Amino acid sequence: MTYVNGAVHETAEIPPVAMNQFADGNAQAEKFSPERRAEIKRELEQPFDPREIKWRVTATSMQQNKRGPQKRGQLIAYADQRAYTDRLNAIFGEWGWTRAYDVQVAQNFERKTNNDKSQSAIAAKVVVVSRVTIHELGTHTGVGEEWADDENAATRAEAQAFKRACACFGLGRYLYDLEKMWVDLDQNNRPLETPRLPEWACPGNNDSGRTPTTPPSRRPTTQNRESLVQQELLSTVKKLCAEVGYSLSQFALSVYGGVSDPTRLGFAKLTTVCEKLNDLANGVTRLKKAQATLGPERYSEICRRLELASDSLDDIPNRQVLRQLLKEAESAGANNGANPARNPTGSGRIGESRGRLLQAARKAAENSRSGWPRKLGEVILRASGGMLTLEKLKDLTDADAATVDACVSVIESGPR
Repeated sequence: MTYVNGAVHETAEIPPVAMNQFADGNAQAEKFSPERRAEIKRELEQPFDPREIKWRVTATSMQQNKRGPQKRGQLIAYADQRAYTDRLNAIFGEWGWTRAYDVQVAQNFERKTNNDKSQSAIAAKVVVVSRVTIHELGTHTGVGEEWADDENAATRAEAQAFKRACACFGLGRYLYDLEKMWVDLDQNNRPLETPRLPEWACPGNNDSGRTPTTPPSRRPTTQNRESLVQQELLSTVKKLCAEVGYSLSQFALSVYGGVSDPTRLGFAKLTTVCEKLNDLANGVTRLKKAQATLGPERYSEICRRLELASDSLDDIPNRQVLRQLLKEAESAGANNGANPARNPTGSGRIGESRGRLLQAARKAAENSRSGWPRKLGEVILRASGGMLTLEKLKDLTDADAATVDACVSVIESGPR
């Protein structure tokens, strides 16, 4: 089915080259002089008003900072298709250009299911081909696609195809040259701060009222943009590998990245490995606290009971063993912490431990697929085996911190 500027034309033939008439067909369009063509090119390449620019999150990762884990997102800039339409109307008038769409549904695409990423299903896509014609200049084509199960698939594919066709004329092309940015996100995956555009991507205030195109030397290539972010992420991964020890780092690299050397990871897997290593590093930090509470002899006894090669961090082979070791060490530390004189590291811990427990329990209760009850108090009661209740949390002391930490570990491990 073919659409021209929003109207359906079942039999309309869309010319593949530029037309020689205005849209009403009554008057010949003047042919553009070389000077006018150069002027049009500058007007098309002029950046949009910064208020027209929006940001989309394309990737996320967890990073550790001074305040604890922080979710970060990679953003790309885009403009609504209305901004493209307004620019074409301003330069050529509503009669000086036209667009046409061909829409079809393509079948038999394999896609990961939303509920279980290990499973795949056969799905369809809505594919839209947009042809944008500027009279006396020519026609360019763009293609957009979206999964058919999206209720707005046709609208999104149409906008995508139209903007890609416009970019062939130079309109909005500069957005592809913007460097992807990593920023902190809130709990709803929204940027905490709106990124600032570089000067070259904003309309200028020169005498002609137009912004010159970006100097080629200032346009970062895709390879350079990705390598800068990847180098920063790789540095974080190497640091985390040193924190968690050899065996745990190799476990994360092999299971989640399929490699033994982090330098061989691509960007997507590097992000995943970084998130998993950060989780392991949090567990190692808690384990070291429990080890300090127990003392070397009692901690070594637990390691021998779990049949570890030694009590060294490098001999913890995987995440499951780390969880078990942490659970037993914190449980043993709970008894040791009953006597404050034997637990000098316990002072001031209960506030932090109580906060972590409430956060973990709330997260588990809000996740319908976690297997935990949907009420915060019931999660705490079940995870602690009836030892802790929501009402009694305010009465706990530093001597109870290890018990609270053990409860957090159970919640994070999942119900049994």
